[in-house]
Amino acid sequence: MVKWDLISLFLFALVVRGLTAWPQQQPHYMDAAYYYVNGINLATGRGFVEDFLWNYLGYPARPPQPSHLYWMPLTSILAAMSMAIFGVTYRGAQIPFIIISALLAPLTYHLAQTLNQRRGFCWVAGLLAIFSGFYVPYWTAIDNFTPFAITGALALWQASGEKRWQLVGSGICIGLAHLARADGALLAVAVILVYFFRSFVGVSKFYFDRQKWTPLFLILLGYGLTMTPWLIRNWQATGSPLTVAGSQTIWLTHYDDLFSYRRELSARTFMAQGAWAILQGRWWALTINLQRVLAEWFMIFLLPLVLVGVWQGRRHLFVQISSLYALLLFVAMTVVFAFPGARGGLFHSGAALLPFIYSTAMVGLDTAIQWAAARRKWHVPLAKLTFSVGIVNLAVVLSGYIYYQSVMRHDAWNSSDKDYPAIAAWVKATNPDALVMIGNPPAYRYHGGGLSVIVPNENLTTTLQVMQQYQVTYLVLDNNCPAPLAEVYRQIITSPALSLREIFGTANKIYLFEVK
Repeated sequence: MVKWDLISLFLFALVVRGLTAWPQQQPHYMDAAYYYVNGINLATGRGFVEDFLWNYLGYPARPPQPSHLYWMPLTSILAAMSMAIFGVTYRGAQIPFIIISALLAPLTYHLAQTLNQRRGFCWVAGLLAIFSGFYVPYWTAIDNFTPFAITGALALWQASGEKRWQLVGSGICIGLAHLARADGALLAVAVILVYFFRSFVGVSKFYFDRQKWTPLFLILLGYGLTMTPWLIRNWQATGSPLTVAGSQTIWLTHYDDLFSYRRELSARTFMAQGAWAILQGRWWALTINLQRVLAEWFMIFLLPLVLVGVWQGRRHLFVQISSLYALLLFVAMTVVFAFPGARGGLFHSGAALLPFIYSTAMVGLDTAIQWAAARRKWHVPLAKLTFSVGIVNLAVVLSGYIYYQSVMRHDAWNSSDKDYPAIAAWVKATNPDALVMIGNPPAYRYHGGGLSVIVPNENLTTTLQVMQQYQVTYLVLDNNCPAPLAEVYRQIITSPALSLREIFGTANKIYLFEVK
C-alpha cells in the first residue's frame, strides 16, 4: 500500500511541476540566468567558464573567467547534463528540476511515516511538499532551490540512520548540498554537533571509542569523497580550495556593498561602522527573517503544529539534527551573513527543511486533535479528515495565488529584462567585440549578448575608472541602477567621457552610453 502511495504521490507531483514549469519560458532573475548560461557552457564543451562579472569580489580579471567562484556548480551541472541529452534549450534544462522537485513529495511522505505512521497524515505531508506556498514558482527554475532541497533533506534523514551505507549516504548528500549552496556546510556542522553531544556530553572522560566515532567518520568520508574533486578544481583555477569571495560577505555594511568595486570588506571596515550600525543591521535582518520563516517556511498556519510536532518528536535523531540545522541556519543568515541572508539566503536554504517541517506538522496535528478530542468529545476520524482537507486547501489556495502573482500576472516571469534582446542586438550590430557594463550581466548573456560586467555600486568617477580597468565600451543604465548613479540616469549629472548613443524601452527607459 505504501509503495503505491509513494508512486501515486510522485506522479501527481510530476504533473503539477510540469504544469507550473510550462509558463516559465526563461530565467526570471540573475541567479537563474547565471546557472543557465553557465550550464550552456558546460553542455557545449567550454567547461567551467563565464563570460561576465556580476560582482567584483576577489578583484576578478576581465571576462571570460573561471565560473562558480561565488555560487556553487551543482545547478549548472544538472542543467548541462539534461541539455546534453534533450538539447540546449531552456526546456531541456528544466527537466531535472521538474523530476527532482517531484521527488520531494514521496520523501516527505516517508519522513512523516517514520514520525507518525498514520497514512492520511502522510498524504497531507506529501501534498504540502507539492503545494508549498512561496516555493512553488521556484521548484522548476534553473536555481539551487530544488537540488539543495532534495540533497539537504536526504542528508538530514540519512544522518539519523543506523546502517553504515546510510551514514555514508548522508555525507555524500551533505557534499552535494554544499555543491548546490556554499552554506550547505552547515548541514555537516549540525550533524557533527548532534552526534558529539549525544555521544560525549556527560561522559566524565573523553576517549576514543570506535563505536561512537564511526558514524562521524562515515559521514565525513562521504562528504570528502563528494567535495574533493571541486576543491581540486578551485585549487587549479585560483590557487585555493575555497575562494574568499563568499566569506567577504560577512563584512558587508549594506547589501549593495556586494557590488562595490575594490572596496575593502574586512573585520576592520566592519567594526569601523560602530556598534549601533552593526546592531541596526542585525535587527533589520532579524525582523525580515522572522517574517520569512513564518510565511515561507510555515505558510503561517503550520507554525503551531510544527512546534507541537517537534516537541513530541524531540528524542528522534532526525528531529534533533533538523531542528539544530534550522537554528544554525537562522542564526547564520541573521547574524553572520545578515544582508545576503535576509535578501534571499534564508529562503533558498530553508528549502531543505520543508520535508522536516511538513512531517512534524502532521505529528503536531495528530497530537492537537487527540488532545482536543479528549476535552471536546470530538469524533476523531471526522476531525482528522476535516483538518487535513482544510490544511491542504489552504496550501493549494496560497500556492496558486503566489504562483499567479509571480509568474502569470502581466507575464511577470517572462517579461523581466524584456529590453535586453534589443540591447544585445544593437551592440552586436554596432560593435560585436564590445564589453558592456550592464545591470544584469547573466541575463544579458542569456539574451544573446557578449562579454559584460555589472554596473558597480559606485559614483560616476569610480565607475569610469572601472570602465577603463576592464576596457568597457558601453554603459547601460536603467531605473534600477545603483543609487550613486541615479543622477546620471536622470541626466542631472553628465560627463564629457560619456555620450548617449541609444535609448531603449518606453515607460522605463534604458540609456546606453558610449565611452569617449
